[in-house]
Amino acid sequence: MLRRLAAIAAAVVLLAAVPTGSLYVTTLPSGADVWIDGTYVGRSPLVLDALGVGRHTIGLTRSGWTSRQLDVTIVASRTTFSSIQLDMRRGSLRPLPGTIVILGLGVQATWIDGAPVRLAKDGSIVAPAGAHELSVQTRAGRITRSVQVWPETRTEVVLQPDVVPGRPSVVAPAEDYLPASAIRIAGDRIVVRYGGHEVVGRVGLTSYRVDGRSVDYDAGPTVIGAKVYLPLELLTLLSGSR
Repeated sequence: MLRRLAAIAAAVVLLAAVPTGSLYVTTLPSGADVWIDGTYVGRSPLVLDALGVGRHTIGLTRSGWTSRQLDVTIVASRTTFSSIQLDMRRGSLRPLPGTIVILGLGVQATWIDGAPVRLAKDGSIVAPAGAHELSVQTRAGRITRSVQVWPETRTEVVLQPDVVPGRPSVVAPAEDYLPASAIRIAGDRIVVRYGGHEVVGRVGLTSYRVDGRSVDYDAGPTVIGAKVYLPLELLTLLSGSR
């Protein structure tokens, strides 16, 4: 009996000594079935813990979309981020619509591609997948933005008076693209360290320090509830998805 317990204890110690890391998988559109090394693990977005260090193969499938397969390398005690855009399968049915949610300035009237639309009770607008021109009448005047809508995906737009005309003012929850451990809030100061990048911004200011350089984006950091929202352009830079 003692020998058996000793063997079990040795096995536990051996397993604990095996280096592991985590993988955070997101897809556009979301809801793709995910396989790791041929084993089904769930639907995106998802986080997988305790993956062995080294190379693994991700498989992605979704009805109406072309399947994808790619390799990722897991590093010990770190979270590897993988953001994958799926392509529509040729001959498949028209993609399902997505939604636009407007945050920030009070909305008095809204147009999509020049046609008037009404907001739902939750402030959302259903729109076909693809690129659209969103116009909103506010107390500060009329604001127009270019917005990309993904099938069955929520696109959030934070409105503020035009600072850099012609640039899209689209933001997203930072935790949808980055692990929560990468984001720090200190008063009105937001610091993000991820993927070898360091970003410092302040709520209400559109100028950021990105890897030591001053960079202007169309929107400053925004905190809504407990979530930090950052410009989508900045998030795609940090996540390495472009």
